[in-house]
Amino acid sequence: MSILKVNEELFIGSGGHQATYIHPIDPKKCIKIPHTKDDGDVKKEMRYRRICAKKLANSRLITEFFGTVETNLGIGYVFERVFDFNGETSKDLKDFLPKTTPNKEILQKIWTILLNFKSDFLRENIAIVDTDITNFMVQEYAPGAFRVRIVDNIGTPVLIPLVYWFEFAAAWKAKRYWNKIAVFLAENYPKVITPQFFEELKEK
Repeated sequence: MSILKVNEELFIGSGGHQATYIHPIDPKKCIKIPHTKDDGDVKKEMRYRRICAKKLANSRLITEFFGTVETNLGIGYVFERVFDFNGETSKDLKDFLPKTTPNKEILQKIWTILLNFKSDFLRENIAIVDTDITNFMVQEYAPGAFRVRIVDNIGTPVLIPLVYWFEFAAAWKAKRYWNKIAVFLAENYPKVITPQFFEELKEK
C-alpha cells in the first residue's frame, strides 16, 4: 500500500482527538488522523458506523466514510469532505452564526437552516456524544441552498448502546440532545435565537 503524503497546505483543522486534511488525490474527500494510535473516540465512531451502516447510508446529516489509508502521519480515516459549491471548506455552526443582530433576510435564512437541521436530526435520530456546535457544519451545496452536516463526535461510549438497536431509544436521546442544542444556541446567540424563535426551535 502506497503512503499518502499530507502537509500543512492540506490542513483543515484540528480537534481534541484528530487532525483533518484535504485528501491529496481527491479534494472531495478529507483524511482524519487521530492524535493517538488507539483513540477511543475513533473506535466509538467506527463501531456506530458499523452497527448502524444501513441507517447511515441514507443520512443527510452524516458524512460518508470510505475506509482507512496509510499516511506519512499515521493511519488516516477517509471521509466525505464538507465543502461549499464554490470549493471552500464549509463553516462550522459556531463560525457561521453571527454574534450581532443580522438583517431580516439573513435572520430568516438562519432560522430556515436551523429548522431544517432540526427536522433532519429528529427524523434520523443520530446518536451524538455532546452538543459542541463546532461538530456541525453549514454546507452551501448550491447557491442559496444550505444543509447542516455532522462531522464528529457521533456514536455513544456506553457499553450496551440501546440507541443503536432500538429506534425508540434513539428517538428519545435525539430529542433530549436536540433540546440541549437549542438551549445552548439561545444562551450564546440571543441576537439570532429570539425567545419567539426558541419556542419553535425546541422540541416539545
